[in-house]
Amino acid sequence: MLQIENLDFHYPGSEPIFLDASLKLKSKTFSIIIGPNGGGKTTLLNIIMGFLKPVKGKLQSEFNQIGYVPQAHRIDLEFPIRLIDHVRIGCIQRLTWWGGFDQETESFVKKLLEKLDLWSIRDLRLGELSGGQLQRAQIAHALASNPDLLILDEPTSNIDPKAKKQIMDILHKLKKEITILMVTHDLETLLPETDQVLLVSNGIEIVEKSTLCKHTAMGLYEHRLSTLGGNS
Repeated sequence: MLQIENLDFHYPGSEPIFLDASLKLKSKTFSIIIGPNGGGKTTLLNIIMGFLKPVKGKLQSEFNQIGYVPQAHRIDLEFPIRLIDHVRIGCIQRLTWWGGFDQETESFVKKLLEKLDLWSIRDLRLGELSGGQLQRAQIAHALASNPDLLILDEPTSNIDPKAKKQIMDILHKLKKEITILMVTHDLETLLPETDQVLLVSNGIEIVEKSTLCKHTAMGLYEHRLSTLGGNS
């Protein structure tokens, strides 16, 4: 479980992003984060991962390993690295004393790539992958460290419907094994899969799924609407 209590955070010289914010995240649940741009979604992820320190408040986590899938545009596609090597880097803690990977690790990587339907393109460079393939490669890289918490920052944005379905199928299987926390604007697709919806808009609020409408994902955060779809 992860628990945040009475969190305050602001960047130097700027207005507060969080004031007295709290959150409980249970293990083996699938939670999505929604909210407007600039509301603090990525800041919250960075606090949870330890990249930012709160001004005030307490963060307790029982997760031993965190896997992180950033937004695709943050990846340097000009760097000449093969897909399989990108995933191997996620296994860095398995390096042997002579600087290589043993057969057990290589077998683990192969099974992981097969699970995400990437084995046949393992020798392609990241810059040669389609948007959907790249997102699956990023998920494989994050899973290579055997995390018990997987954090994803808009993994279904800017990919075609087929690729989006592949990502959702992967997440559907993973949510039975590990805890997933995901930032998304694709509420309509993800709502049936999720256990908890967090509205992050200069604060953190747990929102009942039944009160959300599909337009919430488009930036209309009037989340007290009574039905999903229909006239909302």
